[in-house]
Amino acid sequence: MLAVGCTLLVALLAAPAVALVLGSCRALEVANGTVTSLPGATVTLICPGKEAAGNATIHWVYSGSQSREWTTTGNTLVLRAVQVNDTGHYLCFLDDHLVGTVPLLVDVPPEEPKLSCFRKNPLVNAFCEWHPSSTPSPTTKAVMFAKKINTTNGKSDFQVPCQYSQQLKSFSCEVEILEGDKVYHIVSLCVANSVGSRSSHNVVFQSLKMVQPDPPANLVVSAIPGRPRWLKVSWQDPESWDPSYYLLQFELRYRPVWSKTFTVWPLQVAQHQCVIHDALRGVKHVVQVRGKEEFDIGQWSKWSPEVTGTPWLEPRTTPAGIPGNPTQVSVEDYDNHEDQYGSSTEATSVLAPVQGSSPIPLPTFLVAGGSLAFGLLLCVFIILRCLSLSPTEDDLGQEKPGTQPSQYSEQKENHHVDTLQPPSPYHEDWTIYKLHLLRLQECRANMEGACLGVQQRPGDSDLSGRRSSESPGVCPHPSPPRNVLIFNADH
Repeated sequence: MLAVGCTLLVALLAAPAVALVLGSCRALEVANGTVTSLPGATVTLICPGKEAAGNATIHWVYSGSQSREWTTTGNTLVLRAVQVNDTGHYLCFLDDHLVGTVPLLVDVPPEEPKLSCFRKNPLVNAFCEWHPSSTPSPTTKAVMFAKKINTTNGKSDFQVPCQYSQQLKSFSCEVEILEGDKVYHIVSLCVANSVGSRSSHNVVFQSLKMVQPDPPANLVVSAIPGRPRWLKVSWQDPESWDPSYYLLQFELRYRPVWSKTFTVWPLQVAQHQCVIHDALRGVKHVVQVRGKEEFDIGQWSKWSPEVTGTPWLEPRTTPAGIPGNPTQVSVEDYDNHEDQYGSSTEATSVLAPVQGSSPIPLPTFLVAGGSLAFGLLLCVFIILRCLSLSPTEDDLGQEKPGTQPSQYSEQKENHHVDTLQPPSPYHEDWTIYKLHLLRLQECRANMEGACLGVQQRPGDSDLSGRRSSESPGVCPHPSPPRNVLIFNADH
């Protein structure tokens, strides 16, 4: 049966002109005596009646919305560049006596119609409609020629009148189809008026396969408290669908707003809600749903209008104990789902400032920073100053002019410095050595006190009285003793 039906359908589609020969599309007939014209043309009106012939003076009156009059010699009236609003009746008078009336019809030829057919429920009839790009003239009429292809009874021809809706701005035609009918139909729309006619291309449909529900209605996307990656989605059947005998199956698709690729979920029959478990944290998602008859009769509906939703956001507690709203997108979630969504668009994580934190005032920050920097610089300066005042081996090894080298310098030259002993108390260099050792200990003590913030107490050094006139934190510069080496303070 199916093979025979397909063969008949192919044969009819191969010869569409023959198939619709009985439904030829022609211009509408007009009343006798009516003058028709296209916009912009020149029209000549002739006053009927023998008394108007010759060179008689004829008075013309237009009976339309605007009152217009003309006076001519003879029974003809010439109108140039007529427009649609010139349509109406023109009355001609001779000596104030009505001689006759001439109707004028100025009309625009119809545009080529584009017919589309649909059936929103297996229990209802099929509808075909056309939306013209401009408002048709009041005289424009539409009729649909149809042929029903039945594998047993052959084919039958019929016509369906179509009505124009001012509200919907469309012509609509209804084709009667019985429940469970599986026949094929070939339809064509003819649009005509008094100045022309146009036909649409043939449209072929099968009674069951053309069933296409309206998109699901009342789609709602909401967050689930305590679930930062879940989204609850709910919807309803369209009003045009009767669920008493036929149910709908659905498909759901969703994506992050920055992605171009959807994740599609097939759902069970008559399921009107579901939960998305793999949404991205803190990211707005776009969700859509479509439906189809439960036994795959017909076609999928169009996707419902886009609805957006964002998963639950966990409140964030600031150091002050005030809850705040997190705005950070989880980088881990983005990495785990980038391949799944297949988007070429890169996500950007934006960190918003934590609410409730109080910034440090600028003057306080500058004063504290300046004090810290000054203290560090002062400490470094004291360390470098004291290191520069420490005597070196070269200074200690120099001899006074005009004196003989001491035993210590001679031992140094003989590379026995590590075995030298402190000079004898009776030696002439003992006093210089003791004085230098005390001043060096005082310098080191003051240096450590300046760096550690501890002021030297009186009596820590025998030479504290000598430093009263010197600058604090700066070691005095002693004259290094000649022929004296620095020994450990324990000696």
